[in-house]
Formats: sequence, C-alpha cells, structure tokens
Amino acid sequence: MAKKSIFNGFLCGNGWEDALCQELATIEPANKYYSPAPGLVVGGTSSSNLLFEPVFARQWLPDCVKVQGTSIADLVQALGKVVDPYLDQSPLPWTFKCCTPDLYTEDSTEYESLSGRPALLHEKFFERMGTYRRRALERYQEWDEINEKRPCLVIQVIMVATDRLWISVTQRFNTERGWLVPFLWHHSPGQVVHDPLAPCRSYYKLEEAWQQASVHPRKGDTCVDIGAAPGGWTWAALKRGAKVIAVDAANLKKHVENHPLCEHTLDNGYAFMPSKTVDWLFCDMIVKPMATIGLLDRWLEKKACRKFVVNVKFRGKQPASILAAIAELQIKHQIPELIVRHLYYDRNEITLIGGQLRQ
Repeated sequence: MAKKSIFNGFLCGNGWEDALCQELATIEPANKYYSPAPGLVVGGTSSSNLLFEPVFARQWLPDCVKVQGTSIADLVQALGKVVDPYLDQSPLPWTFKCCTPDLYTEDSTEYESLSGRPALLHEKFFERMGTYRRRALERYQEWDEINEKRPCLVIQVIMVATDRLWISVTQRFNTERGWLVPFLWHHSPGQVVHDPLAPCRSYYKLEEAWQQASVHPRKGDTCVDIGAAPGGWTWAALKRGAKVIAVDAANLKKHVENHPLCEHTLDNGYAFMPSKTVDWLFCDMIVKPMATIGLLDRWLEKKACRKFVVNVKFRGKQPASILAAIAELQIKHQIPELIVRHLYYDRNEITLIGGQLRQ
C-alpha cells in the first residue's frame, strides 16, 4: 500500500484561502500550498515546528494526512489506522477534536450538508476506542480541560466531505505565549460574551483582539478611539474603567456618549493627535489600507500611544502588499510586540495589536 503524503495544514476563514496560500508562498517559497476545501489550506511537507505565525491561518494542522471512506464506519476505521500508532508509542494524555473547516467562519453555510456528521464520527470513534483501545482511552482528556503546561497528543480531524477527512496528530508544544500546537487553540472562535448594550458588531472585534493578546485596558488607562461612532470600541474600554477620548464627527450611542469616562470630540480622526502619550490607540475607520498604516506610523513617530489595536481594511488591495507594509512599519519603529491576525469577527480586514503588551 502506498505511503500517505504528509502535509502542513491550516484552517482559515472561508474566502481567505488564496490570501493564506500567497502568504505561505512568500514565507516558504520552496513549498506549494493549495486549498482542497473552503476554509482549509494544505501543502509544504511534514513539520514538527512552526517558525512563523500566518496572519490568515487560525489553526495549525501539523503532519496532516487525507483519508477517505464511503461510510462513517469506513472513516472510523481509517482514522484508527492513523492515530493508533501514535497512541501506542506515546504514554501522554491525548485530546480529540472533530469539526468542519468553517470553524473560523462566522455565519457559514458552506458545510450545511455535513450537519451532525462530525459529531457522529466523534461518537463512533469513541465507541471503537471503548471496545478495542480501552487502555488508551483511559488517558483521554476533554479538549477544553487540557492543562496548557502539560505535554499531550493533539488529534484534530477535519471533515471536508461525507467521504473525506484530513487528520493531524502531533505533540503539543509551548512557547512563551503559551500557544498549543493548534495555535490560538485556547481562544475558541466566537467565544466573546454577548453584550446587549454593545453599540455595534465591531465591539466583538476589539474584545476578540484583547483575547488574542491576553491584554486589555485597565482602570485608569487613557484611550483614544479614532472613528469611534457609534461607540463599539469606546464601550469595550469604558466597561473596564478606562477613560476614552472618542474622536468622530458622528453621534455615539446615548449610553456611551453620556458615560462619565467618555469624552466625545468632533475633531478630524485622521488628523487628531493627543497632547500627551496615551495608553491605548484604537482605530477602526473605513479608509484605504495605506491611509490607516500611515495614521499608525504618525502616532508611533510621535510616541503618542503605548499600545494599540488598529483594523486595516483591504478594499480590494492585495493582502501581500499590506503585510509587507506592516512588516516595514514594525522594523521602522521597533515595535516590541506585534500581533497581526485575521480574526473570527474580522471581515475584509486584518487586526493589528501592538506596543508594550505585557502587563
């Protein structure tokens, strides 16, 4: 029987496969990546390490292989053939997740035809483990209960069709940020707590950005929100006890406008500059991408903020050129920490989180 090809795999938002392939091709020009299904990109070669963090990738599937089967029973058998050798060779605890590739796509309908099928595969796989692999099953731990500081085997199963799976089995490793092998795993998609007072959907983008960076404004911080209306980002900071200078000619929602820590100024957001250094800069303006990068450049030049969250809209411009401009900005200003992500709540944009992030 022919040996299965082993690849690096990545999950991304549906519609961002080409952007991710281009990004990976820039970083690894010797390797070819392609998208076998919406939300999934595979290519390169087997890898035990990840030396970069792709902006458009949300989850890593190291050492992944494709298997096929005409029924759930066939797929369970094929899955067992892949994972059994790992479970036999390692005494580590292990965890398991099965999903479709649209895990990081809000309101996706791409895989509606598979509704319930990943859960069925999960059920039948564990029935099989209980029958044939009881000793290994004793080491199983739930996905959300794994201790981030302990090594474990991570089994990820991505169902792309009724007869096809992509399977990744690898040992988790830690970095100074505490990432696991499927990086960003500890921030599951769409887990920002609903706030009925949130003025708009963009509120959730900022909350997710703070989750990714494990940092947020604290009581007594001063923030400037450029293009603040109707007040989603301002509201997120006000809730944490920060003072916010909301810069926008448009109106804020009344409960934001009337908050005692909110100062609404009608100045031109693009030209606004605080009289002294503030703790945070927020910017979610709908302007051309290079205009947003230029705004951040000026703020950093004047050392006007210690930390920032800035959304860069694409508006048709190629992501590769924007990423190159962001990289130049980081080098120019020697930004100590910079996280660049296409977030779950992002649409045609990416989010920059940077500055002195550690608190």
